[in-house]
Amino acid sequence: MRNSTLTAFCAAMMLAFGCAATISLPDRLDKFVDATEKEYKNYNEDDWTKSKEEYDTIMAEIQENYDSYSAAEKIQVMKATGRYGAMVLEKEISGATETVGGVLEKIPETINEMIDNIDTASLRKSVENIKKGLEGLTESIDTARLREKLEAIVKIFTEDE
Repeated sequence: MRNSTLTAFCAAMMLAFGCAATISLPDRLDKFVDATEKEYKNYNEDDWTKSKEEYDTIMAEIQENYDSYSAAEKIQVMKATGRYGAMVLEKEISGATETVGGVLEKIPETINEMIDNIDTASLRKSVENIKKGLEGLTESIDTARLREKLEAIVKIFTEDE
């Protein structure tokens, strides 16, 4: 019985150490990004939240060990990070495009509502007040005195001739 327990314990330990040693963090990141690439176009907000949490967890572990990686592993991490970032950016851009598209679709409707809500009587009264103000302004100009000043200016410039 002691032998079978010891054998089971050793087998479990070998399995645990074997799994941990078989996949490096850069490889784990690559596999995660590969899996994300296959499905991200179908992700909803909850899927993206879970994906970002898993990505952040893997990246935190990678950052802790980054100095111990070979140049090839560092390049592998950078490539995977770029691929994941591109997917997140695509998602954000498509979300913004949908939002802007929705706003643009509503512009003609909004303009029509504004036109429908214009108080034409009030608008007419405002235009009439502007017209009266301009008429009063033109009437207040003393044309005779303006003519005198203009003639005086012309004399100043023509006296030397």
